[in-house]
Amino acid sequence: MSNSTMLLFFSFFFFLISVSSSSSFNDTHKCSAQQALDLLLFKQNLSPIKFSYDYTPCEYWLGSDYYPIMMNWNKNTDCCKWNGVTCNHFTGDVIGIDLSCGMLRGTIHPNSTLFRLPHLRTLNLAFNDLTDSQLPHEIHRFSNSLTHLNISGCRLAGQISREILVLPRLVSLDVSYNYRLQMQPYVLMNLLRNSTHLRELLIPGVQIRCVLPTYLNISSSLRSLHLSYTGLQGKLSNNIFNLPYLEELELSGNYLIGPLPKVNTSTNIPLKCLDLSFNNFSGETLDSIGHLTSLNYLDLSSCGLVGSLPKPLVNFRHLKTFDLSLNMFSGGLPSDFFGCRSLKILSPESNQSDGEINQGSTTASCVQFINLTRLDLSWNNFTGVWDFDALLSNLPNLQSLDLSYSGLSVVSNNSFSYANPDFLSLGLASCKLNMFPESLQAMKNLTFLDLSNNDIHGHIPDWAGEIGANRLYYLNLSHNSISGLPQFQWDVMEDLYLQSNQIQGAFPPSICNMRNLYDLDISNNSFSGVIPQCLGNINSSLEYLNVKSNQIEGPFPSSICNLRHLYFLDMSNNSFDGVIPQYLGNIIPSLSMVDIGNNHFHGSIPDVYKDCEQLEGLNLNGNQLQGKVPSSLSNCQSLIVLDLGNNRLNGKFPGWLGDLPKLQVLILKSNKLHGVIETSSTNRSVFLSMRVLDLSHNRFVGHLPRKYLQNFSAMKNVVKNSTKPKYLSAYGKYYSVITTVKGVEQEFPQILVNYVIVDLSNNKFEGEIPGVIGSLSSLIVLDLSHNRLIGQIPSVLGYLSEIESLDLSWNQLTGEIPRSLADLNFLGFLNLSDNHLKGRIPEGTQLSTFEASFGGNPELCGLPLAKKCVHPLETQLEADEDMRSGFTWRVVMMGYGCGIILGLVMGYVMLSTGRPKWFNAIVDAGEHMLHTRKNTRRFIYIGK
Repeated sequence: MSNSTMLLFFSFFFFLISVSSSSSFNDTHKCSAQQALDLLLFKQNLSPIKFSYDYTPCEYWLGSDYYPIMMNWNKNTDCCKWNGVTCNHFTGDVIGIDLSCGMLRGTIHPNSTLFRLPHLRTLNLAFNDLTDSQLPHEIHRFSNSLTHLNISGCRLAGQISREILVLPRLVSLDVSYNYRLQMQPYVLMNLLRNSTHLRELLIPGVQIRCVLPTYLNISSSLRSLHLSYTGLQGKLSNNIFNLPYLEELELSGNYLIGPLPKVNTSTNIPLKCLDLSFNNFSGETLDSIGHLTSLNYLDLSSCGLVGSLPKPLVNFRHLKTFDLSLNMFSGGLPSDFFGCRSLKILSPESNQSDGEINQGSTTASCVQFINLTRLDLSWNNFTGVWDFDALLSNLPNLQSLDLSYSGLSVVSNNSFSYANPDFLSLGLASCKLNMFPESLQAMKNLTFLDLSNNDIHGHIPDWAGEIGANRLYYLNLSHNSISGLPQFQWDVMEDLYLQSNQIQGAFPPSICNMRNLYDLDISNNSFSGVIPQCLGNINSSLEYLNVKSNQIEGPFPSSICNLRHLYFLDMSNNSFDGVIPQYLGNIIPSLSMVDIGNNHFHGSIPDVYKDCEQLEGLNLNGNQLQGKVPSSLSNCQSLIVLDLGNNRLNGKFPGWLGDLPKLQVLILKSNKLHGVIETSSTNRSVFLSMRVLDLSHNRFVGHLPRKYLQNFSAMKNVVKNSTKPKYLSAYGKYYSVITTVKGVEQEFPQILVNYVIVDLSNNKFEGEIPGVIGSLSSLIVLDLSHNRLIGQIPSVLGYLSEIESLDLSWNQLTGEIPRSLADLNFLGFLNLSDNHLKGRIPEGTQLSTFEASFGGNPELCGLPLAKKCVHPLETQLEADEDMRSGFTWRVVMMGYGCGIILGLVMGYVMLSTGRPKWFNAIVDAGEHMLHTRKNTRRFIYIGK
């Protein structure tokens, strides 16, 4: 064939193709009028919304300038051109609807016109607000067409109906993250067994609550199975790692237990992704799954695993992500741990691993992971020294590194070294770092930097203020020895922690430009001057503000009252002065914790004008406040800690505080409160949660508040659930108070929930110590000193089995010291001095060690006093056994009463009958016995 003939042939061929394509294009069908109407009717049940916090994934994916997807849906345009609508090219039928992240809110009704689209193949409504909608039974209308259904993150509720089983063409089903949605176990098993086309079954967060069968029967079509956080229980199915077609298996966040099943080594298992995190497995885990050689993602975090770190990493030739965090692995990293060159993410953080990692060399062993992008060894007990510059040079792809609290020491000679410009996150907290690494200059995209708890000193270099090129959102330089700061250039900063340094000078004005700042902590420094007015510029975001323990002065900053989202405010231990403005009462309702103690504020405490249901802690201690405790605080029903001590408050005891159901700490010490403490008449169940009560150094009179003491239920039999200390806190921040313990005023930066204190000292209370105090068995500190109490020390104080400090000094107590006090095993401080006690000091393991505890009681004797007892056994047992034997003088008096009545009756009989002979015989016999005992009695020597 000639060249011209060939050219003519191909020209004609392409002409035919062109004509055919043109014809096909011109024959494209438009959306039918009925289907367009059905879509418009469906739209009427939905309304556009703005992205909220719950929909930040959408904002992250699509950008903040994204608009509601249905905005161009109108009857004047072909529905096939509407956003999110896909039509069949030849018929015009609607075959796909994708409204994911559509900024829509509404309800899917059973009669929705959406179900009138008979040819619909794909339906994606993910991440819209369809709160309380259910998956309608009418979903079965798509039984001949639907292949892909995604309703994830829509806040659906109710049961997934069995009609989901009559969608035989379904290839992908995603109903994940609808936490109020439920699925019956039989529906799940039918989906797994009978869905012959199903490749993806994604139902994380849907409540199933069932035990997996011993043998799992699933369709050969299934490739991805995600059952995280579905309430699964018991052991894994025996064949779950031997499914011949499954590639992804996610079971995290369930209640699965026991050893992992074995892997059949005779077959090639295609499993590539395995997530078993947040369960409670046991046994040699890696022995079970070490033969899954196709894995590229393995997450075993928080599984309760113990023993040595796994060795057979060399089997995982394709592994890219390996997470072993939050377990209890111990020992060092095995030498072949670093043999998997494919790894990109390695996270064995938060274990108990120890030992030398790189055998004395400063070059980290992990440099063998040349493809590594993320390495996290934090919160372990390793030893060794790593060269930071060498590490960055040898891991050119590294984007995230966290060695915080790993036990490793990090050194840097600040020589120029390569650092990946895409480096995102660096954590070197508590790594004994003594300089600010210059390598940080090259990290132009850094977003997270933690250099806290090191030995960095001096002025931070000026270039540090531009780290991350305005992408840095988290910076923690706390607990160093930094004295100066650069000019900050970070507009997107969200968390800034500079506390516990030696920083001097004025409040950094560049902080005011951080319009997205959530947390700001500059406490425990030497900042001076005033809080600038520009702080109010970040009023739309700032939630946590801590400026305590500086040298800041001036009146209460008015800019703080513009911070409408603030929930934590600590201005304590500064030099603020003036009156507390009344507008503070307007912002208290949004606050959870307010601490402005130890300043120079005067005037009265502002009233709370609105509901303050969120307020949990209020500390105004150590000012010069006057007036009464405002009764408007009774609106703060969530109040846990109220500290108004060391002021000049007056008036009577605010009994209405007893109606606050959650109040656990009440400190009114060192004020001018006076009068009798009376129980509220409106509510008998008061102060039920009270654990720390300090009313010392006031002018209260009358008897001790017996009824209040009787109501202190939280001080009785406190159950210690664990050995790990638990502290009173709000939003992760601890409360602090100052109170007297063991005769010394102490500050408690954190309040243990089981540290129970009652301090009523230095008042004018009178009367006896009520025995009801003995029922407060969890008391650790009891101080009733410097009052006018009388009577004996109640023996029931021996029931205070947890008490460590007991002070009853400077009262007018009488009688002997009860033997029961000698049995208080935890007692470390006792002061009974300056009373009118008498008799022998009980012998015991504790009391004889308190040398200065008994002075001012001239009639006391015995160790540890120098004065010896003349009659050491005389009447001692009478008091000692009073409580133990049950013998009391009440029983004796009852006997006396009965004897008197009987004597009167017998006397009447004798007088009326004369002296009978039987009575004469009794009297004569008794007289003879007395005479005999008198003649035989001798003196008994009882010591010196």
